[in-house]
Amino acid sequence: MHDTPQSELDAITAERARIFSRKWFADLMSGRLGAGDTFWLGNYGIGLVIVPAVVLLAAILAAAAPQAMAPVLAVLAAVAGIYRMALLRAFLIVTRRQDGPRGWFRAGAAIIAIDGLALLGYAASALTG
Repeated sequence: MHDTPQSELDAITAERARIFSRKWFADLMSGRLGAGDTFWLGNYGIGLVIVPAVVLLAAILAAAAPQAMAPVLAVLAAVAGIYRMALLRAFLIVTRRQDGPRGWFRAGAAIIAIDGLALLGYAASALTG
């Protein structure tokens, strides 16, 4: 096994440091990242921060203002659904220009679309009664 050159390690460190920055989000939403980064980091990397924050918010609301919990979570679901639909657009841009098996790209697009539509459906149902 060979040792990774320091220059390559420095490049990896620099690339990781820009993840979740404002420029990174601009690149994500405009389809300038790879399909893997767009799918995995765009869907689930964000969730590593957002999900605990939403759970904490829900716990605080349940204790302090239970009547506000459902509408607040519905609005957050709507925002998340809109984000997923924007992510779907970016994913479609990325996968159109990449070569490779289309089945994985279609599966990824379907997962993002189903997630986004489910979130928007929940939000619409909860907000309209």
